[in-house]
Amino acid sequence: MTNLSILKTSIRSLDGLYSLTDLHKASGGDEKHKPVLFLRLDQTKDLISEIENDKVQICTLPVKTVRGGKNPSTYACEELVLAYATWISPKFHLVVLRAFLAMHRNEPKQLALPEPTVDREFQQTMIKILNYARQYEQFQRAICTKRGEEQRRQIEFFFSDIVGDDGYLFIFRNNITQDIQKATDMLYSQITR
Repeated sequence: MTNLSILKTSIRSLDGLYSLTDLHKASGGDEKHKPVLFLRLDQTKDLISEIENDKVQICTLPVKTVRGGKNPSTYACEELVLAYATWISPKFHLVVLRAFLAMHRNEPKQLALPEPTVDREFQQTMIKILNYARQYEQFQRAICTKRGEEQRRQIEFFFSDIVGDDGYLFIFRNNITQDIQKATDMLYSQITR
């Protein structure tokens, strides 16, 4: 049994083959990426034939399906695992390839592609911009009420001279609250990674 992990999912092995079912889970479990669909492809069938006919056979059986029991799964040789990962996406292929290379070199496995880092200056700047947006939202609410009708007309007059109507770009936008919430959520997800 090998000790292979892809994106925090342990990949079972059986007789030198690796579980495509576990890889499917690691990739996100999308229905369109089920192992059975991959194995039905003509290109996959051709690859299996090439592996079976190869004079320098590394594995005796390229694919093995275990039905029933507690852990049914489809197992495949390393070449098919890499082809399966390629079929799913280039990003997933890179993760699987690096995990196999690390396993063969007895190095620690990379569980995922490195996440981009957000430096402190960027965070501080984004927080300031969000604060400005919230202040603007309050300003917008104040002048868009019945009481502020005269103020709204004056502001429209002052901004009407800006070329290309850029003066109206953010004034009186109905969905500023949703935009601010979306920006807040995005910033929070970057900070808490």
